[in-house]
Amino acid sequence: MTLWQLPEVLVVHLKRFSYDRYWRDKLDTFVKFPVDGLDMSPYVVNPDDTTCKTYDLCAISNHYGGLGGGHYTAYCKNKDTGKWYHFDDSSVSEMQSDDRLVSKAAYVLVYLRHDVSKVVIREPSNGEFDDEMDEKQDDSEKSGEVEAQHGNSSEPDNIEMKDENGDNGND
Repeated sequence: MTLWQLPEVLVVHLKRFSYDRYWRDKLDTFVKFPVDGLDMSPYVVNPDDTTCKTYDLCAISNHYGGLGGGHYTAYCKNKDTGKWYHFDDSSVSEMQSDDRLVSKAAYVLVYLRHDVSKVVIREPSNGEFDDEMDEKQDDSEKSGEVEAQHGNSSEPDNIEMKDENGDNGND
């Protein structure tokens, strides 16, 4: 595989399902992938490309189960704190260790290029961003789609998502 230019966000979709003429199967092959420092420079063939070629993992989508049914979870890294969180349906919890990230359930890997992870996103100076956010907040409050609840700590240990009726979908 060769690439001319690398994207800011690199999405790697691992082949987890096998189909042939007579048989379909879920592939549970363990794939070892780097959490930090994925070097893509050997794959870039553009001699004039001077962009950064190193990536860090920022999210993983996992699939558990088989072809007849399964369950998806995700691991995502908070860009500000560097802490990893486990998302499982309506539950979100901080991971105490990153040793569970690399597993045979990994399905989609999301990497962020080093030079992009250091970019600070700012609000536009003309106030347009504030108006857009106010409109989005008003729309979401009217629809009552999602409510996040957590304790008084500065970082939630567990977040529970609820619909407009206060149900979390686990009944």
